[in-house]
Amino acid sequence: MPASFILLAVAGRLERKAWPYVGCGLLCGLATLGIVYCSGVWIVVAAAVQGFAGAAILILALALPPLLSPPDDVHRTTAAMFTISYSCAVIVPVISGVLWDLSGIAAFAFLPIGVAGILLVILAPAINHIRPAGN
Repeated sequence: MPASFILLAVAGRLERKAWPYVGCGLLCGLATLGIVYCSGVWIVVAAAVQGFAGAAILILALALPPLLSPPDDVHRTTAAMFTISYSCAVIVPVISGVLWDLSGIAAFAFLPIGVAGILLVILAPAINHIRPAGN
């Protein structure tokens, strides 16, 4: 909830920019490391940071289709975005479980989550955040 309210207040300044995605991807990566390597209250803090960054990414991603697509294509872009994101939401936990089962090391279950944060950092600047002229 906090991420949603903060984004509601500053959405106009964040739209069409790559740095919020990069920042949230970095936060996810750091929070994943915190969950794996910290102990005590720091695990709770890392999980809260992970939740905050994940919520911010979700809210920012929901705003992309109308910003990046012509009005008559928003529904197609949204459908593609949800197909990819929900597929990842199913596949990543399965891969996490497989890695844990095969290795016997619980920390390996967090590897796909950390990789997803790194991918966000790498791919976010590649998004064309400026709508073409005439749209």
